[in-house]
Amino acid sequence: MKLFIAEKPDLAKDIVKGLDEKFEQKDGFYQSSNYYVTWCFGHVLEMVDPEQINPDYAKWRIEDLPLKLYPVKLKPKKSASKQVKIILDLIKKSDEIVNAGDPDDEGQLLVDEILIYCNNKKPVERLLINDNTDKAVREALGNMKSNNLYKGLYLKALARSVSDAIYGLSMTRAVTIQAQKNGNKGVLSIGRVQTPILALIVKRYLENKNHQKSFYFVINGIFNSLKGSWKATENAPLDDKKRLISKDYAQSVANKVKNKTGYIISKTLDDKEVSPPLPYNLVKLQQDMNKLFGYTASQTLEITQELREKFKSITYNRSDCSYLSDEQYQKSPALISKLKCIDNYHSINFNCNIKSKAFDSSKITAHTAIIPSDNVPDIDKLSLAQKNVYFAIVERFLCQFLPSKKYQSLTINVSIENESFILKANKTIDAGFTSFLKEDNNEIDDITFFDELNKLDINDSVICNDAIVEEKETKPQPLFTEASLLSALVRVADFVEDPKIKQLLKNKDKDKKDEHGGIGTPATRHTMIETLKNRGFIKLDKKNLIPTELGLSFCQSLPQKVLLPDLTALLSEQQELIQSGELSLDEFVNNLYDDITKLISTELDISIVKPVENKLSLNCPACSCTLLSKDKLVHCKNCDFKIWKTIAGKTLTENQINMLIEKKVTNEIKGFTSKAGKLFNAKLELVDNTVKFKFK
Repeated sequence: MKLFIAEKPDLAKDIVKGLDEKFEQKDGFYQSSNYYVTWCFGHVLEMVDPEQINPDYAKWRIEDLPLKLYPVKLKPKKSASKQVKIILDLIKKSDEIVNAGDPDDEGQLLVDEILIYCNNKKPVERLLINDNTDKAVREALGNMKSNNLYKGLYLKALARSVSDAIYGLSMTRAVTIQAQKNGNKGVLSIGRVQTPILALIVKRYLENKNHQKSFYFVINGIFNSLKGSWKATENAPLDDKKRLISKDYAQSVANKVKNKTGYIISKTLDDKEVSPPLPYNLVKLQQDMNKLFGYTASQTLEITQELREKFKSITYNRSDCSYLSDEQYQKSPALISKLKCIDNYHSINFNCNIKSKAFDSSKITAHTAIIPSDNVPDIDKLSLAQKNVYFAIVERFLCQFLPSKKYQSLTINVSIENESFILKANKTIDAGFTSFLKEDNNEIDDITFFDELNKLDINDSVICNDAIVEEKETKPQPLFTEASLLSALVRVADFVEDPKIKQLLKNKDKDKKDEHGGIGTPATRHTMIETLKNRGFIKLDKKNLIPTELGLSFCQSLPQKVLLPDLTALLSEQQELIQSGELSLDEFVNNLYDDITKLISTELDISIVKPVENKLSLNCPACSCTLLSKDKLVHCKNCDFKIWKTIAGKTLTENQINMLIEKKVTNEIKGFTSKAGKLFNAKLELVDNTVKFKFK
């Protein structure tokens, strides 16, 4: 028997279809006469606690750092313990194994670590599926290779996993021990990705708060009643953004050109097109849902999980890809036909002959873009939030079958008294997809202005009827919202000054179409934001993410090495060496131990971290006094009321805690783990000021 171990249940179903045998579904796997097909839920194993590696680690002591956590020791996750047992039993029964993790380093790791955990000696093949359509799966099944060819990929992912654990746990203990000497009672956590995200939020907040207001000036000329903007010259007093900063200079230009005659020295009329936006990946969806509806990244992910699992109405929801396969294009007419049953869309003529740039199999990564499935839900059964997210996903898909927006762009250059003024206008010829996606049609054409401007030609004379100097105030960089922060994390290299680090970050993502030198992954960034909230480092101020007093003082106390994304950049460089065999994992870990030792002994000073009580805006439901948020719980300053932030293995979000306090009951929360290791979903409610589970 041959055993396929898929990364997730849906992939297992696709493999079963591709194998084209008669399968029977069992508890945790499928079985035919020749094959077993089982699945993971992402990583089903996790590192054991440090004290299980060395009992001395049970106490937090500076002399034990860095924690020696390599070689890695793993254990089944409580939430996946039953499935792990099923997988291990199937490995024993099988003659051959197939690693069917996602076609990336993390997918390689999560199946390989199971095989290593059970000391597997049986032959292993590698199945690489990056397109889940039937044809692509069958082709992949016919092109499997020895898993040994991908050992470097496994080691690359293992290096990241090991270094994150050693660095995060060691540095967290180091800063917490120092801070506790100064009266801070909580745990101060450090992470390779988490801490640079905090530093980014703090830096933006301080830039915004300390912004020094200044002024610049624009000159608008009115030519035959048509408005144009002055074009700066080299000798003009300009700031670093090429803005005019002298009011006297601006006024002198205005006085010089007013009532004078100028001439058209150039005229450009271009036909232009705007293509429909690509279908959503997770990050872009989270950004738009935050902008449009104020949903946090975690809320959007949770909603997509519901749409996928409960309603089976969308494809894989954690995708980092915005492209679709050629086979998905072939299947689009049938899908569009089903989607047109929704009232919003039945009267719109979608053209299935249009093949947008979204359909490009060569640009698919481990997954394709998030699109609707052919299982169209009963819209009346969706909540408002589910409708908002579902319609956004559907419309981004459907607009691929609408024409591009076509418009004309007109630019005229007027020369007058040795100064230049630019007059511009656009005219829409065909609104195309923008008449469907209203949010992409914000620009309003002034057709009259365009037509009047288009009457002018090169060498025509125009009179400057007036010249107006307008004073404008410089604005600080806006505070981060979740949407703008997620966008920044995709391209964090843009915020890096060191040219080597900047290039390393960009090189890391050179083969990714939607990442441009980022930190974190689409599937984990939202958890980092929630972690920073839950640990009292940042908070929401309306839609803005701002640091707390603890977050500010913590960042000010840390060395730049910890705050900058340099570790991610250098790690990626070393990972490539590990994958190619030029650097051993042992050598990599020993270098990491040395770096952490030096960092702790010579560069760490947490003396300025202030003990901070993070106050909630809501009062205690028991006594109406102040509620305080700490690392592991929310509690009352006056009475015994408390809410643990992690309940039955599930860490609550800030919104869920606030809802529980304010409304006495939450929405259904997924992912609790029973004492028997089984996953379950439930609401939480306050009964006599005690948290209880509430089942349907």
